[in-house]
Amino acid sequence: MILRPGRLLNLALLAVLLVTSGCSVVGGAGKDVPTPTPIPPPPIPEKPTYIVQRGTVVDSLSFTGRVAPAIEQELFFRTNGRVKTVYAQRNDLVEAGAVLAELENDDLLRQLQQQNIELEAAELNLRLAQEARQFQVDKAQINLDIRRLQLRKSEEQLKGLNNDIEVAKINLRRATEGPSPEELAIARAQLGQAENNLWGAQISRDAACGRGKGPDCDRAQASVQAAEDAVRIQRIRYEQLQKALTPDDLLILQADYERYLQRRKEAQIDIEIQKQNIVLAELEIQKLVEDVDPQLVKAVERAKLSVERLEAQVADTRVSSTISGKVTSVSAYEGREVQAYRTVFVVADEKGLIVTAEPMSSQLQRLAEGMAAAIILSAYPGKELPAQIVQLPYPYGRGGGATVEQADKRTHITFDPQDLDLQAGDLVKVIVTLERKDDALYLPPAAIRTFAGRQFVVVEEEGRQRRVDVTVGIQSLERVEILDGLEEGQMVVGQ
Repeated sequence: MILRPGRLLNLALLAVLLVTSGCSVVGGAGKDVPTPTPIPPPPIPEKPTYIVQRGTVVDSLSFTGRVAPAIEQELFFRTNGRVKTVYAQRNDLVEAGAVLAELENDDLLRQLQQQNIELEAAELNLRLAQEARQFQVDKAQINLDIRRLQLRKSEEQLKGLNNDIEVAKINLRRATEGPSPEELAIARAQLGQAENNLWGAQISRDAACGRGKGPDCDRAQASVQAAEDAVRIQRIRYEQLQKALTPDDLLILQADYERYLQRRKEAQIDIEIQKQNIVLAELEIQKLVEDVDPQLVKAVERAKLSVERLEAQVADTRVSSTISGKVTSVSAYEGREVQAYRTVFVVADEKGLIVTAEPMSSQLQRLAEGMAAAIILSAYPGKELPAQIVQLPYPYGRGGGATVEQADKRTHITFDPQDLDLQAGDLVKVIVTLERKDDALYLPPAAIRTFAGRQFVVVEEEGRQRRVDVTVGIQSLERVEILDGLEEGQMVVGQ
């Protein structure tokens, strides 16, 4: 019989096992062989289960903050340099505008003093020139007023000459032509009227004086006297109209008329000259008023600009408080070098308090200015105060600064401290409720499973398990709202 190699190998192994077992029996004769204790397999861990419940689900954020003054200013130098003098220390009370420290600026101060002297000299020169110019203006104005008065006087004289010319013209015409019948008739009528008035006045006088002497008699007598004068004047006028003039009288009247004409012509020329002089005086005043020595004005402007530039440079070497309050931080020391725009003082107005915090960027993305919040004070455990977010750092909010570099990087939260004794620096916990829903189905986050963007749970029913897709809503650290896929009371197997 031919044995295959595989069978030979099996027979060899069997022989070895028989020999080994035989030796063990012979060597251990008369002794008890202990039976090894079997090792139990490790227990299979039970997975937690959760019941779908109904209740309130809240999505909120929480972070730590500190109580801080509502108004707080970080102050700095606007130039590099070495600190010369520090005038305020920590916890000092300062007023707005008070200088807190200054750099070594003696050379700038001397330059400023010199430039102020030059400015005063330039202003003095300009003022003296202006006063001299004003004197000239006043003098020219008086001269103008005199010229206007002279013009008015000449114009009145011209009116008188015109009247004299008209009278001379009438007299000359009467002398050459004689009075017209109309003029004689008018003169006779005026004389008759004057005589009638005299007759009426005499009758009134006789009646008044017949009753005795007195004020009425005196007035009546005065009326008679006036009437007699009027009659005399009208009679003379009427007689002159009837009287014939001699050739000499005609020559005199002709000469008077021509002289009046010449005088009027000269007066008109004088008036025109005076008008032109007035125009020249007005132009002179206008020039004096508008003309200011440009060199003196520019000298003052240059000096002012130099003073302003040096004042700005000196101001850059000083730190002044912008508010009234308490110095809460000082990092400027005499003899120490400082850098521009690096905070060296902090001044706070502690009359009002706020909470400042620095949430994580992921939290800031979910916050907005105006959101309601609550704060829990470490000094008063269990005490919760309502609050509101009023400022978020840039770019999540307005940042509270004129520029991005100056913007406050903290979140500002206002609250009502009520009657609690709070101090700047006290720790608080800030809680912001983002969303809240009552009577909602929820599970703990551990019950929700996610795979490839799909959210599901493992539901156990009657000893069997099945996967159920779910739609979630509000999510917090403790509860996840279930919008769809489950019902209240179902059991869910955790991971």
